[in-house]
Amino acid sequence: MTAEASGPRWALTLYVSGASPRSSEAIVTIRRICDEDLAGQVDLTVLNAVDHPELVKRDHILALPTLVKHSPEPLRHLVGNLTDAERVRLALDLDLATPQPSATPVVDGGSLE
Repeated sequence: MTAEASGPRWALTLYVSGASPRSSEAIVTIRRICDEDLAGQVDLTVLNAVDHPELVKRDHILALPTLVKHSPEPLRHLVGNLTDAERVRLALDLDLATPQPSATPVVDGGSLE
């Protein structure tokens, strides 16, 4: 399967503050979302903001943790509590990529006659 056939390529950068509890929880949540929703389609970079001040400045990071969605567009910054996976999915528009259940009724073992 080609990259085009499986959907757009995602580029995410997660800026954290060392091994703080909030940063550790954000890492776990974001990695789980990448594994469950974007498997094979994502490049996730996790950076300690202290070690990469030039990238912090480039990406306009004001608070930690922050997740930056570089692609697909639009560019997004998710700031603060990144432990609620459903809220992160909504902010990344992943709910739009999930197929909705069919509206066709299912009949088990019976006849429609």
